[in-house]
Amino acid sequence: MGKKAETEIDITFRGMAAADIDAVVRLEAETFSDAWKESMLLDEINNSITDYLVMEKDGVVIGYAGFWLIAGEAQITRVAVQLAEQGEGYGTKLVAALIRRARELGAKAITLEVRKSNIVAQKVYLTCGFKNIGERPGYYKNTNEAAVIMWLL
Repeated sequence: MGKKAETEIDITFRGMAAADIDAVVRLEAETFSDAWKESMLLDEINNSITDYLVMEKDGVVIGYAGFWLIAGEAQITRVAVQLAEQGEGYGTKLVAALIRRARELGAKAITLEVRKSNIVAQKVYLTCGFKNIGERPGYYKNTNEAAVIMWLL
């Protein structure tokens, strides 16, 4: 008998909807020390300058990400992947999908801030073409940690 064929994993991306909020609130609580609440997420998806995607694996939300788009510049606000799914390349896939979406909507440049201690996320962004251009000291008020500023032109 030969090797058992690997099961194809079905990863899909789609716009985030109000029906996704419960799953996204759980992702927020699991992945961020400054987790956004349900009301904040609802405000975000109802804001005309924002765009958010969810990433589904076999029909289950395992990640989400979004940005604000103003005057041709996309500011990434959040990127989260379920802890149990981290380390499998899903973060890179999610960021790549977010970049494609931002470009589709007319973004000429994309920027973000990431915790200085979050080396894993920084590697994802570098893999996706972002460049580290500096730091914002004390950016994260809950920990007084610096943010690394990254740009993709």
